[in-house]
Amino acid sequence: MSRVWLCQDPLAEQPYIVNKNISLYSFEELCYYLFQNAESVEESFFNGMLCQWLSEELGKKKLAKRLSDGMELEKSGSWCMEQILRAGGFYRIQDIEQALSMAKSMEDKSPAQRAKLRGDRLLLSGRYRDALRQYRKALKEESDASFRGRIWHNIGTLYARQFLFAPASECYKFAYEIGQQSESSEAYLLALSCREKQVSGRKSSLDEQLKQLREVKRSGKRVDYEQQMEQLLLQLRTEYRKSE
Repeated sequence: MSRVWLCQDPLAEQPYIVNKNISLYSFEELCYYLFQNAESVEESFFNGMLCQWLSEELGKKKLAKRLSDGMELEKSGSWCMEQILRAGGFYRIQDIEQALSMAKSMEDKSPAQRAKLRGDRLLLSGRYRDALRQYRKALKEESDASFRGRIWHNIGTLYARQFLFAPASECYKFAYEIGQQSESSEAYLLALSCREKQVSGRKSSLDEQLKQLREVKRSGKRVDYEQQMEQLLLQLRTEYRKSE
């Protein structure tokens, strides 16, 4: 948004504590928080404490009653979000609909899937610390190897985008070991190559092998590509064991 908001409603004497880093003192702040975090706000955010805060601290008694009644009827988190954002009147209808669409897309997913999707969106927006927190939450919720492999791959990408190639390579390696996805093995080799260049300041010994692998892949020789990739990974594992 390009406009400036002026808080016209009274400020709360006691803030609504979202977490140790975020405290809300006004209705404007509540609306801003919900809009900016539509994809990550948990349904548990909308509870009796929020209704009490709206009623007693901000004087939003009608809104608090509407939310409370909706919760009694087991209305969804996106429904509660809609009531608050529409009551605020700070955003255009189409912007509210877009935010609600993101919130609704989360509601039919498992806790692990929701956490991963939130992590993916945070990763794309460059909010790496928040993304990592969501990925760790997803890992705690899910035991499926393929799913966990995708998460570890994305954690590797998170580190790589910060030029932290050592932890990135370890994450890609682990992602490949448990998920067996070729994209993770490629990313692992690329991260190793970048790590070597970062440490030595010169061209990596892996660069030429990676270039050859890409040529084989582009030629459509999938079986040859996978075999050569596995041979290179085996070679690297052998060299690593010898160095221990």
